[in-house]
Amino acid sequence: MRLAPSVDDIEPTKPTDVDTQDEKMQTLQDVEIDNERNGITTNVTSVPPIQETNDLKNRISENPEANDGSEASPEEVNEGTNAIGNSHKDPGDSVTQEKESAFDWMVLLCAFGSNLTFGMNFNSFSVFYPCLREHFQASSAQVGWCLSIQAFATAILSIFSSRPIEMFGCRRLGVIGSSIFCLGIALTSLAPSLNVVYLTFGIIAGFGASLCSLTSSIIVQQRFQRNRGLVNGVAVMGFSLGGFVGPAVATVLIKHYSWSGAYLILSAIYAHRIAFALLFVTPPRYLAERTKKTTDSSRTVKDSILSITKYLRRTFDFSILQKEKLFALFTGVLCLQIVILTGYIQHCVSRAIHIGIAGDQAFWASSLVGISNTVSRIAVSVIGNLSCINRCLLFAFGLFVSVVSIIVLLLSPNFAGVLASAIIFGIMLGCTGTIHVVITVDLVGVELLTRCLAVQAFIHGFFRLTAAPFIGWIYDVTHDYNVSFALLGCLGFVDGWIMLLVFVLQRRQKRRKKTEEVALEEETDHRKDRKRSPQKRPKQLPVVAVSASNHELSHC
Repeated sequence: MRLAPSVDDIEPTKPTDVDTQDEKMQTLQDVEIDNERNGITTNVTSVPPIQETNDLKNRISENPEANDGSEASPEEVNEGTNAIGNSHKDPGDSVTQEKESAFDWMVLLCAFGSNLTFGMNFNSFSVFYPCLREHFQASSAQVGWCLSIQAFATAILSIFSSRPIEMFGCRRLGVIGSSIFCLGIALTSLAPSLNVVYLTFGIIAGFGASLCSLTSSIIVQQRFQRNRGLVNGVAVMGFSLGGFVGPAVATVLIKHYSWSGAYLILSAIYAHRIAFALLFVTPPRYLAERTKKTTDSSRTVKDSILSITKYLRRTFDFSILQKEKLFALFTGVLCLQIVILTGYIQHCVSRAIHIGIAGDQAFWASSLVGISNTVSRIAVSVIGNLSCINRCLLFAFGLFVSVVSIIVLLLSPNFAGVLASAIIFGIMLGCTGTIHVVITVDLVGVELLTRCLAVQAFIHGFFRLTAAPFIGWIYDVTHDYNVSFALLGCLGFVDGWIMLLVFVLQRRQKRRKKTEEVALEEETDHRKDRKRSPQKRPKQLPVVAVSASNHELSHC
């Protein structure tokens, strides 16, 4: 019977002479050397799929009547092929990638709409900023804590939402999180004091956002097996478009219904996230794996506590900052970038009103950042994939662009200068916000990506918490927004030079690693030749003949 061939099977035919066994052992040694050079760990001596194939062969040989010299049945061939080729396959992968259905594209559209509401909420707060300050007679620093608490809760609590998503799926977590988020926004419209706004808008809405912030990204990766980078870019584009639409919608609603009525209506608009999340259906190929994880999760209390302890220890493993120096430096760069981004977005509208621009025009300072960010993200997605472009340099370029944006804002105290600065700042956001995950992969690799992103999210949460209040506190002390934005420009300048340092150190690290790889390759080739040399020698003569030849040579 003829079985389907396997990549793991090194001995496709039965040996026919005495030297075939030596050739087989030499082939195994060659495979181990090649895999060792490529960093692949294999165990060719005990492979379960091959064992299953051998068992199938033994069953046929023990029952010759069932064979009759005929070929194997299609069922047996498929059984052997599946046992060999699909033993270590991920549940989401398939031999032939399925074509996306109309429902998959509908899920992508819902993920886009879900991200759009998040972008609306973040950028529209800059329009509410002066209204809350006037209504509650509070300082800029006090009002800045509202969105900062929400961003902090979203960033910190998102780390703990990955396990519930695996157990219950994206649809349930998306519906629950969206409901809590909309409830927090609706209760904000009834807040009698700023402390209540901290609770409703900051903690309640932030907790809801932490549950559903990852669902749109995860479901897109599950539904699409092809062009995942493209569809993920389409889904994330909702943030940028929401940043453009949100301030404009908020300005119109505040003009007609005041800030409290505007938040009540926005909560109804954000409630569309619940309808979007209802379509986040987990594909059938992932249901079996999710059911297995849910079954494994039903343990004793002691095992559950140990599992949670182990999970927290792995999640908050900050030793990666000591092992990967470049990653630690890049994390610091991102922290300063968050301060620049949050400070500019949340205070640009207030500064426009401060210099005499009307409120129904000042919202453009935040809206143009969103539309410019959308266009620049598309361009950076294409440019960042070019082999001749270094992503660290592209990130540093974006930071220096933010300095140019703030210089234009300070030198042009009019409406045209505000618009020009917003457009330039959107370019910076597109350069830095699109490729920071890819740069992290370049620095630490894919294996450590999950741990590194968890550490980054935890650290960034503290900077999101303090950025807007800090810039508002500077305005409260100096009564001049130019001082606050000048400080942001200085931070951008320093951050750009630190990123250039990361670029230089990365190139030096690549050169050293390349030198080590060349030396290792030469050493491996030497070992390979040394292992092959006994096979090339002729067969040794008998001991007596060899000793006689040596005796004659000694006389000569």
